[in-house]
Amino acid sequence: TMNLHGVLLHLSLLVAPVAAFSTRSFTRPNGIRRSGSPIFSSTASTIDTGCTFTPVFDFADIGSNATSNFERIDDAIMGGISLSSIRQNPEEEFARWSGICRIDGGGFCGTRTLPFKSAFQIGDADGFYLLCRLTSDDEPDRRVWKLTTRSEVSRSEQLYQSMFELPATTGEEGWNLIKIKFSDFVQVRGPRIVEGGPKLNSTAIYQIGMALSKFKISSTGEQIEDFRPGYFELQVKEIGAFREGKDPLTLEFPGTLEKKEAEKKKPLPLKVLGPVAKVFFSEKRRRRGSAMRILKNRGYSALQAMKFGVKIRARASGWPAAIVHTMTTVGKEMLLQCIAFTLKLSLVYPIQLIRKLMRVFSKPKAEAPKQ
Repeated sequence: TMNLHGVLLHLSLLVAPVAAFSTRSFTRPNGIRRSGSPIFSSTASTIDTGCTFTPVFDFADIGSNATSNFERIDDAIMGGISLSSIRQNPEEEFARWSGICRIDGGGFCGTRTLPFKSAFQIGDADGFYLLCRLTSDDEPDRRVWKLTTRSEVSRSEQLYQSMFELPATTGEEGWNLIKIKFSDFVQVRGPRIVEGGPKLNSTAIYQIGMALSKFKISSTGEQIEDFRPGYFELQVKEIGAFREGKDPLTLEFPGTLEKKEAEKKKPLPLKVLGPVAKVFFSEKRRRRGSAMRILKNRGYSALQAMKFGVKIRARASGWPAAIVHTMTTVGKEMLLQCIAFTLKLSLVYPIQLIRKLMRVFSKPKAEAPKQ
């Protein structure tokens, strides 16, 4: 028999907004002292027994609105349906990066800064640091945690990443100071290492980000065993740079571009193909596809799944509106399928044929055997 309650719960999670945990009090970890002023005044330093820490994004300074410098970069870019966001409540001195990571079509969530206005010259530092804690669960080892960065203006899929271990948080006081050296970063394309790729140039940084993934950083795209999908929440208090020793670390952070500026500076191919991709690979469409697969796995036919969708919508908006919405959605989907098929016939298949012909005619001819 079909578990109708289970189906409803699963479908509701596909469209549910990211939940928020209750407010928690906190203190700074023992042994860490703070001097100077907060974020964006890049001369502020925090010193412990052996390192100097300078925050670049200090979420404890609520007035700086540091979360506005970040954007979402989930697996939607590769057809997934994971969803995350970074936000800050006015009464809390930390940001909450949280969401739902799903392995259906993807398997990672991420957040990154908007591009920097100019190169962030951070060469005097030895690496980045995070002051954070996982509050959603006590199984951080069942996910892969990564810090990401770029050393060029281009926003291609080729960037630098380093994995880091996130300890399980015990209690509300459990802030973790995570240090990632620049020498630990490797150049990657997706989750795969770019063999022979250059080392990270820390004298020119253009972006910083965080990622939660089922993929390890490897040459083969290896996945973590027993990956834990679903809801997560990582609370972040500071993101910055550290330097070994007690000498002051002074940084001049250039700031990030506004979202409109970042859009204008996108490469022309992305500007042209972006609207087309949004039509064919929109999140709503992918989520409908995921919901349909869930229902089919539970024994529903396509027609039964459509009827089920109509019943769900009818509870909220009535039968007439539900029927109209469903028929409109089906009509749009049929139109997109026709357009996609036309594009394949007129563009994709001819290009594939041309490539095959080029490979055939570009092969060197075998020399005739000598008599």
